[in-house]
Amino acid sequence: MSDDHSRFDGLSSLISFTGVSVPARARFVAKCLGSTLFSSLTLGLVAGQSGALLSCGPLIPFLAGSWAGYTWGIVSFWRQAKTKATNCARRYPKILAHSLLTDFDVEIPTNVSLESTSQESYPSDKVSMEAWIKDGGVGRLSYAVLAAQSCDEDIIEMQKGERQRIVEAYSGSSDSNSTNS
Repeated sequence: MSDDHSRFDGLSSLISFTGVSVPARARFVAKCLGSTLFSSLTLGLVAGQSGALLSCGPLIPFLAGSWAGYTWGIVSFWRQAKTKATNCARRYPKILAHSLLTDFDVEIPTNVSLESTSQESYPSDKVSMEAWIKDGGVGRLSYAVLAAQSCDEDIIEMQKGERQRIVEAYSGSSDSNSTNS
């Protein structure tokens, strides 16, 4: 999750500053629209400018560039969202399972392990949350993507706490090194 640098973090912070609570689905749709709109316009305008310099004119290249930009934008956005959901399932399966149950009423079977360990360490009757999501098809993956959006802020807070403990450990060890000198 920490390696996912969204282009819309500033907008999300501004909205949360106003005190308005935006559901995860609405944030997902807004980010998707913004991403595809940006890529569609950018590629369309570049293609239109290129077409204006050629004998074919700007209109058809603009339309083709916009179509290609939209397609590229939506596919890359879906890949990013899918990666975020599978990373959440791998690293924070309990939080994702809680979000699936409370936000979307999707129950997790008892044979799904909610421990964040490698697949090889599971007993033969258990399956990882990540494998369960991938085996469930597009429907289960869609719910997992939305659940990952719902619990994203909680995971970011946990990661900030982890980072703070690491920084404190470094500063504590550097303080003890300086007193020994």
